[in-house]
Amino acid sequence: MKFFLITVMLSLIHSCSNNQLKETTINYELKKLPNYNTNHHTNNGFRNPFPTQKRDSVKAFFWISKKIFFGEEKEKIKPVEGISIPKEELKINQNTYQFWWMGHSTVYILSPEYGMITDPQFNHRASPVSFAGPIRHAILPVQIQDLPKIDYVLISHNHYDHLDEYSIKTILKHFDPIFFVPLKVGKILKNWGAKKIIEMDWWEYTQIHNLMIYCTPARHFSARSLFDRNQTLWAGWFVKDLTYQLSFYFAGDTGYENFFKEIRKEIGKPNLAMIPIGAFQPRWFMQEVHLDPKEAILAFLDLEGEYFFPIHWGTFYLAEEPMDLPPKLLKEEAQRNQVNNVIFLKIGEKKEIRF
Repeated sequence: MKFFLITVMLSLIHSCSNNQLKETTINYELKKLPNYNTNHHTNNGFRNPFPTQKRDSVKAFFWISKKIFFGEEKEKIKPVEGISIPKEELKINQNTYQFWWMGHSTVYILSPEYGMITDPQFNHRASPVSFAGPIRHAILPVQIQDLPKIDYVLISHNHYDHLDEYSIKTILKHFDPIFFVPLKVGKILKNWGAKKIIEMDWWEYTQIHNLMIYCTPARHFSARSLFDRNQTLWAGWFVKDLTYQLSFYFAGDTGYENFFKEIRKEIGKPNLAMIPIGAFQPRWFMQEVHLDPKEAILAFLDLEGEYFFPIHWGTFYLAEEPMDLPPKLLKEEAQRNQVNNVIFLKIGEKKEIRF
């Protein structure tokens, strides 16, 4: 999925460091919401505890083979427009929360007190190697070192378009953040030099300074090679800022399921919801793990959020739909459902929420 077979095959020739670094002590306490359970755990990893459709294995084989041998369809590569961000614009504003779209699922969040980033992917490929794999087809609006601060990093799962070694190592070189990751993803980051890591399970939460951080379910899968499928967890994140009474939700990478309603019930309504809308065709193959625009609207309505920030589109060609199709369909679905607060941005633009 999402060109997954190509990247995992390439990963077999990619060597990474095995240096184990001792984790720096972080003062935090993990707590569990009343609905916490381990239904998604297995003896050697994790699973989606939701009803699943049985795929035609022969059809899937030929679809994957086509992706491997023919790669990108150039006529469908139509990335979103992007702009460079002047360094002087990336500054703290005491009256606003800023959400900058860096492309794909990477959003840089700047509050009056901290900087946070989601699934940082600043590489030219979503791949374990530099010479092959999905290419970035959109502008990189800013370099990591030009960001004013990164105090926290939210990681949704271990796929190469969401967990990138170059990006993580560059962040570590210039900042000293705390990484929030799903279960068993921390080992990867430790091998890259990270020392401040908080691993969490679905429906666990913790407080760091004035932030409440909740780990939420997602319908997806994990793997960085052919031999580690679903050995690490995948997740979304819900953040509440207790100082400014503002909350936001980062869905990560997910298919549709009733847990969006459960998030609303157990945690609350987000002021802003970052929800994926791309890499959804063909549906018979992608529906299990990726929202399409119609389902993304349903998820937003389930959450009862204030603003809808669409992510996971317009940067890497990962499926079969044209790269500019997701926002077109999302606009149609938003109008059909009378959702008037969808944020359509160029890469490098921001949404501000004023206090």
